[in-house]
Amino acid sequence: MEKTIKHILLTLVFIAAAVSGADARKINVHGVVTSQDNGEPIQGVSIFDSKNHHLLGATNDEGKYLVTVDDADVIEFCILGHQNQTIPVNGRLNIDVELEREALALTELVVQAKRRNNVILAEPTDMDVVGNYLHIKTRVRMPHEMFNTSARLIIQPMVYNVTRKEINYMQPIVYDGWRYNDTQERMYDFDRSKDPLSEYVQIKETSGRKDNIISINDSIYVENPKDDFRCDVMLSLEDYNHIMYGDTTTIARGVINPLRFLDLKASGLFVTDNDFLPTPDLQLRDTQGDVNLTFKVNQTKLDLNLGDNRAEMDSLLAQIHEIEQDPNSTLKSFAIFGTASPEGQYEHNLKLATDRLKSAMDIIYENLDESTRRNATFESEASVESWMAVVDLLRADSLIAEAEAVENIIDRYPNQNLRQSYAISRLPGYDKIKEIYLPKLRRVSYQYVSSRYRYLTDEEIAELYRTDSRKLNRYEFWRLYTLAETPEEKETIMRRALEIHPNFLVAANDLTALLIQKGEPTSEYLAPLVQKAGNRVPNEARATLAAAYLHESNFLEADSLAELLPNDPRYHKTTVYAKALNGKYLEVMQELANESRFNEVLLLLAVKANDEAWEKSKQLGNSAKEEYVKAICANRMDYYMEAIDHIEKALRLDPELREIAKVDGDVMELLDGDNQQEDEKE
Repeated sequence: MEKTIKHILLTLVFIAAAVSGADARKINVHGVVTSQDNGEPIQGVSIFDSKNHHLLGATNDEGKYLVTVDDADVIEFCILGHQNQTIPVNGRLNIDVELEREALALTELVVQAKRRNNVILAEPTDMDVVGNYLHIKTRVRMPHEMFNTSARLIIQPMVYNVTRKEINYMQPIVYDGWRYNDTQERMYDFDRSKDPLSEYVQIKETSGRKDNIISINDSIYVENPKDDFRCDVMLSLEDYNHIMYGDTTTIARGVINPLRFLDLKASGLFVTDNDFLPTPDLQLRDTQGDVNLTFKVNQTKLDLNLGDNRAEMDSLLAQIHEIEQDPNSTLKSFAIFGTASPEGQYEHNLKLATDRLKSAMDIIYENLDESTRRNATFESEASVESWMAVVDLLRADSLIAEAEAVENIIDRYPNQNLRQSYAISRLPGYDKIKEIYLPKLRRVSYQYVSSRYRYLTDEEIAELYRTDSRKLNRYEFWRLYTLAETPEEKETIMRRALEIHPNFLVAANDLTALLIQKGEPTSEYLAPLVQKAGNRVPNEARATLAAAYLHESNFLEADSLAELLPNDPRYHKTTVYAKALNGKYLEVMQELANESRFNEVLLLLAVKANDEAWEKSKQLGNSAKEEYVKAICANRMDYYMEAIDHIEKALRLDPELREIAKVDGDVMELLDGDNQQEDEKE
């Protein structure tokens, strides 16, 4: 028996080998290319037909690819920085590839970075906020008697961020008397680069009879203009041997920033551009099928006219042909099982089962495509059913007495199939068993597994999200997101999508828009992807990121993005606010003034039109912020008592405004010594 089965399997192998050189069929091969180092997907991998080196395709930003090839082709994966890899297709629909990084000899580059020193500072003055810059405009006055031709004056302005306890030094101002400068050159062997202050030095020929007035007009970039700042100036007058005079003076505390109260209506936008929305992606899924064929007693040749044999065989062949003709499908495995009924000798029955298996397989093989024979896995197994199978069939038809009679004989003659058969054949109801139930045990059955790329249904996507969301592609996450009913559900889905697909820009955009809508704006998800994508970014993403930047007080970046947006009503408000908060007041003043009297007063304060701002402020209401702005207007006009009255009303209505007032150069002097106490603590 074993020899017979082996003979059948060897025959199958021989047939497969004989047709291996035949014409191959076209199939669609999908896969993902990743780096062996870190498992990250590799974009831009070129895929070639290794036979003629024709370019077949390339991987996308998720490392995925789809190429159409012969099922017997060999394909090659190539990209600079990784070793090429050649892989035979062998009829597979899915081929995932890991590329090993290749060591490249790179010319060493030495980059010399120069720390940027921003200048700003001088006598008592204001620090004005424009966008993300603190502006200082002041003067340093030095009596002419103190400076001579053998002296150096160093003015070092610096901004101290009280909130974060950080110091940023501005560009120093250095004045050298001509004798001092000559001496410095000789000391450094005429190599002025050895003097760390050389690039800032201005030579003053004579002290003259007038005081030296040195103007400072500069700005410094700050990440968060809402922080508390202080501007100090360190002064040093020295000769060749010692410091003749030194002092550090605070010239400004708090920032002038009326637009901190601007009614900001910049919201995120959801991506609607079809060029960027994810498209459905085929998934490889296995499907199973089976067919049952029956045989007459003691016959091995399949009779297609018996029972449902012809219909069963036609159905099987139709399913296999459908698989063969679909470029997104392949027959993965094919198993055939032959069984014989238990009456008579076991060895005889086993041979019957084996011969029936071969008879049925011959018909199948005649109808299989050559490439299917070559690439599918074939298994076969012949067996003899036991009399217990008859017992089960009888019980299933509620013939309990007949079933118990057969079972008693089995128990009386365990493991003695011939004696069991003889005894059962003498039972009164044996004719029914022989005519109805034994034919059911003489059969050949098939089982096959095919792999097919297809789109998942909404129900399958939802189930996969619950059970193994890592298997969902971008489109399937997007589909779930569009079907979600609440913002909370949408947010959860998009967060999970970004965990699985960190380069999913559309998910990052819509999550950012949802968070802005929720009152929790952040640029952390979207900013890296917009920067990475370069010019290929949906305008909704630029607008959403600009809005997030505005809410985070990153006005400079917001304005840069807003300048790239087209003239479209959807992006207009974001562009207007970006311009206003970056100092382009005149361009947007009229439009923002039309929005509200409150915004108009803020813009008038921003351009220092204090008289007009004061008059307009009288038309404001009595909310906490409006009272606060009235206090600013009154204080700028030196109406001290009115300013005190308005700030006290504002703080009574909203005590949290005190924290803003403590860092606001427009009103901090109106508070009852809060900042003075904090300075003493420092």
